[in-house]
Amino acid sequence: MQDKKTAHREGLWHRTFSCLAIDPARRTVLLQKKSPGRYGFDRPDYADITVGGHYHAGEDIADGVHEVHEELGLPVSYDDLQPLGIRQVAVTLGPGYVEREFQHWHLLPLRRGLPEIPLADAEVAGLVEIDLQHAIDLVDGTRRDAPASYAIRGDHGMAYTEGRLNRDDLVPTYLRTDQLNLRVFIAARRYLAGERDHLFW
Repeated sequence: MQDKKTAHREGLWHRTFSCLAIDPARRTVLLQKKSPGRYGFDRPDYADITVGGHYHAGEDIADGVHEVHEELGLPVSYDDLQPLGIRQVAVTLGPGYVEREFQHWHLLPLRRGLPEIPLADAEVAGLVEIDLQHAIDLVDGTRRDAPASYAIRGDHGMAYTEGRLNRDDLVPTYLRTDQLNLRVFIAARRYLAGERDHLFW
């Protein structure tokens, strides 16, 4: 792949790695808040999927797991992940920012509390943990907000607080079009119920 900024500016097709972390014991999902200015255009501080990144030329699908280490600071092997499938997407998110991607989606069972996640990458401003069923209720419109735990990076390190996550805090394009959030959260629920085949589709 060429430089990712060039790929998005020119709308070039490329592969990406995406991963939703779930805690099987507490039945929660982990969402990421990006640091400002990471997309090259003004974008609100949405609660996004846990980990996402681009493959380099010549990398195998399993090589994408390095994104988990880079963004969360956790050593994870590809065998720890549950592959979900490939999402093909073509959408304009902002001026000069076009996504034309083959997104390789995964679940990551992660039994760690927020204080146990180092957040090694400066591009990650924080994390939000929310009950899985509450997350599903948010994206399908059953509820407008839900209790959530926050880990937010500040000038003096990480701050851990309790609050509420609003439906408007989620990435709008994931709520519309092919309802990505809903599909991935339901795949997570099916995984926690013991299913392993054909989770995504």
